[in-house]
Amino acid sequence: MVERLQHIYGMIAPALAVMDPPLAETLLVRVPLTWATSDDAIRRKQGLAVLIQSWELFFGYEQQEILLQALPSVLAQAATWPEEAFEAILSFLANRVTFSSEAHLPDSLPEVFVERLRRHQGNYAWRLPDILALDTTETGTDRLIAWAQSPPPLPPSLAAYRQRWREAFLAKLDGRQLTLEQKRRVVALLSDPGLRDAVFRLVRTWRYRGEPLPPPPPESLPLLEEWAVREYCEEAVRLLAAAGPEGLTRLFRVAMEDLRDRDAPIREPRPCEWDRWSALFAHAEAIADRIGAAYREGPTPRLLRLLARAGRWEVVLEALSSPEAALRREAAFLLALAVAPEEDALARTGDAGQGQALVASWQKRPELHPRPREALRQALRDEDPNVQREALRALLSLGDETAWPVLLAALRVENEDRFQTFLSGSGFRPALTDSLAGALAEVAGGDPSEAVRRRAVVLLGRAEPGPWQAAVEPVLRGLLRDPDQEVRRATAEYFAAVPAREVATTAALLEATRDASMYVRHAAAMALGLARGWTPELVDRLEVRLREGDPDANVVRALEDAYPHALRRAPGAVDRLLAIVLERKGPARWRKALAEGPQADAAVAWELLERLEARPLKDWAPVPPGSGPGLLQRMVEFFVRAEEDPPPLGIIGRLVPREMLDPFLVRRALEDPEASLGHRLWLIQQALEIPEDLQEDVWRLLMRALRAGEGGPMTLALLGRWGFDGVRRLVEELWGEPETLRHVARHLRQQEGLGKLQMATGNVGGLRLPKPAAEDLPWVEATLARLAPGARDPRLEPLVDLLGLWDLGNDSALRKAAFRYRIPQLLLRHLADPLECRAVAEAVGSLFGRGVTPRCR
Repeated sequence: MVERLQHIYGMIAPALAVMDPPLAETLLVRVPLTWATSDDAIRRKQGLAVLIQSWELFFGYEQQEILLQALPSVLAQAATWPEEAFEAILSFLANRVTFSSEAHLPDSLPEVFVERLRRHQGNYAWRLPDILALDTTETGTDRLIAWAQSPPPLPPSLAAYRQRWREAFLAKLDGRQLTLEQKRRVVALLSDPGLRDAVFRLVRTWRYRGEPLPPPPPESLPLLEEWAVREYCEEAVRLLAAAGPEGLTRLFRVAMEDLRDRDAPIREPRPCEWDRWSALFAHAEAIADRIGAAYREGPTPRLLRLLARAGRWEVVLEALSSPEAALRREAAFLLALAVAPEEDALARTGDAGQGQALVASWQKRPELHPRPREALRQALRDEDPNVQREALRALLSLGDETAWPVLLAALRVENEDRFQTFLSGSGFRPALTDSLAGALAEVAGGDPSEAVRRRAVVLLGRAEPGPWQAAVEPVLRGLLRDPDQEVRRATAEYFAAVPAREVATTAALLEATRDASMYVRHAAAMALGLARGWTPELVDRLEVRLREGDPDANVVRALEDAYPHALRRAPGAVDRLLAIVLERKGPARWRKALAEGPQADAAVAWELLERLEARPLKDWAPVPPGSGPGLLQRMVEFFVRAEEDPPPLGIIGRLVPREMLDPFLVRRALEDPEASLGHRLWLIQQALEIPEDLQEDVWRLLMRALRAGEGGPMTLALLGRWGFDGVRRLVEELWGEPETLRHVARHLRQQEGLGKLQMATGNVGGLRLPKPAAEDLPWVEATLARLAPGARDPRLEPLVDLLGLWDLGNDSALRKAAFRYRIPQLLLRHLADPLECRAVAEAVGSLFGRGVTPRCR
C-alpha cells in the first residue's frame, strides 16, 4: 500500500499542493499523521513511511510548513512510543528534516520529547545537536547551551568523542540571534578548556556580524587577560572591553606592558597590540582617571591620545608647552585635527574612525573652543618643525593670516634638512588663499635665492587645489627658464602634478623637454601628458620633438605617452587621431592609452564623429567573429589582439562620451542601407542606451531581421533590450501570421541553443529569451486561452517556446502563480491531441514539478 501511495503521490502531490493546499494537507499530512499516532504498530509504521514520502515530495516547497506545523504534536506522542518507533521518528528528523537548511519547527520542541531525547542511547544519539537545532526559539537556544554545558550521557561506543559532541551543540548556535544573557552563558563556558575554541569561534562570529558582546562573568576576567596576548587575543580583547571598567583596567595593564620595550633596538611586538589600543581608545572615557594617573607617572603620546578621546583636552593644551618634543608633536596634531579636521589628517590617526571620534570628543567641550587658536599660534614659534607644521596647517585651514609669515619664513631657513622635515609630514597640504598663493608665487618668481625660489614652487605643489592655481600659472611658466636647474625641475614637477591650463604653458613645457637636465626634461615630458592647452601647431611641434629623440629612454617614453593625450585635447588634429585609431599608425600602446585614458574634449569628440560619418562601417566597426567551426580559436585570437591592440570601436567608445556616441551609433545603423542587417543590429547593440526617439525605428529594423531570418544572435540580444514586453509585442504583431510566428520562434530558439552550446564549449554566449515575471502571467493566461484545444493551431508550439512556459516550472513562486492563473489547466486541454501534446508535454511536466512528463500517443 505504501508503495502504491508513493507512486500516486509522486504524480499528484506537487500540483495538489499549489492548487488545493487544504486537500494536500489532509491527504499528505493529516491522514498519515493519524496513522503515525495510532496505537497500532503496523499502522504507525505505515504512517511514518508516508510522512517521510510527503517530506521528500514537499522538499523545497512552501507546503513543507504544513508538515512542520504538525510535527510538535506528533513528537509529544512519540515520547511514549516503544524504542523502535522512537528510533523511526528520530530517523525521519535526522535523515530528512535536518538536511533542509531552512527547516525549523514553528514552536518549541515538546518538553516530554526533549526528556526522552536526553535518555536516548540509540543509533541517533550523535545527531541530537542537529535535532535540537530544529527548535529555533529562545527555549531551543537555551537547551543547546545547557546541553553543551551538561550533556546527556553518550553510548559507550561514542564516549571517547564527548568533547566534540559538546562542541557540536555550540556550533548549532552559529547564525542564531542570541540575547546578551545567552551570550554571557556561552562566554562562561570559557572556563572549560575543552569548549574554549568553540566559544571563541562564536565570539568571533558575533564580532564580525557587528553584534554587541556580553559582559563576561567576573571569574573569567583573569583568563581573558591571559588570552589577550595569545591565540584568540582579538576575541579576548573585545570581551575584556565589554566587561566595563574592571575589564578595561585589566586590558590597560596589558597594553602598558606593550610600552615597556617600545624603544628597544629590536622589538618583537606581541599579538593584537593594535587591537588592545583600539579597544582602549573606543572606551577610554570609562577609565579616564586610570589613564590620567598613568600619564602623570610617565607621559607618552599614546596616553595623551587616549586622554583626548576621553575628553580630557585640558591635558592636550598643557602638553603643547611640555619639554618633551614627542608630546608637543602629538598635542599639536590632536589640536590641529580637532579644530581643522581634514580627510588626510583623519587618515593619519591610522583609522579614519578614530580621527572622527577625536573630533566628536572635542565638540563636546565647547568651553575650551576659544583656547586652541592662541595655543596653536604659540606653537608656530616651537623649535620643532613637526610642531610648527601641524599648527601651521590648522591655522591656514582656519584662514588665520598670522600663519602667513611663518610659512614664508620656512622658505628661508638656512638648513635644507629642516625645510625637508617641515614638508615631510604625511598629509601636509596647506590651504592657500589667493593672496597667500600670490605671495608665494611672487617669492618663486623674484627672490634672489635659488633655494627660496625652489622651496616656494615646492610648497605651491604641496598645497590644496584651489582657484589660485590659474592665477599663479603665468609666473610659474616663466620659471621653466630659470637659471637654476633645481628651480626648473621643481617647476616642471609642479606641472606634472597640476595640469597646465594655458596654451603658452604647454609650449613652454615642450621647450623644457630640450633642457640640459634630464630630470627637467623627464618632468616636463610627463607634464605634457596632463596639459590641457593643445593646438594643432603644438601637436606638430610635439611630433618634431618625438622625431628628435632623447638620450634618456624615460623622456622618450613620456613624450610618446603625451602624444595620444595631446590628440584628445587638440581640435583640428582629428585626422592624426584617426590615423592612429583606424590606420593603425604608431605603436599599439598609443591605442591602448586612448582606450584606457580619459574622454576627449567635446570639440574633438564632435569632430571625430563627423569624420566617422563619412567612413564605411567596416573601417571602424567590424563585426567580431560569429558562429561556426573554429569559433573558439577565432574568438581567443580576437580577444588577444584586442587586449594588445584595441579595436577602433573600443577606442572610440572611450574617447566619445556616451551621450554623444549612443545616438550616433543607432542613427548610423538605421540609416546605412549598404551594411547587412546583422551588422546594423550589432552596431545598435554596442550602444549602452537606445535613445527614446529612435526605439520604434530600432524595433522595426529588428522585426525586419526576424522576418528575414537574418541578424543571428543580435536579434536575440536586441529583443532582450525590451524584456518580456518585447516578447508580448512580438506575439501580438505576428498573431495574424502563424507561419511567420513559428519561423521567428524557431529562429530565436536556435540562437538561444547556439548560445548554450557556445557556453558549454567554453565560448562566449549565453543569450536567453526574456522570461515572464509574475505580472506577465495574466497576459500569458489570456493568450493561451485564445487557442482552441484540438484545433492544431500552428501558434501553439511557438507560443510555448516564446512564453517561457517550461521555465515557469523552475521557479517555485512563478509555478504557484501559474496555477493561480490557470496556465497548467489551459495546457492540459491540449494533451488529448497527439500533435498538440508533443508541443506542450515538457512545459506540463515542468509545471507539475516532480510529476511525470505526459506520454503522447
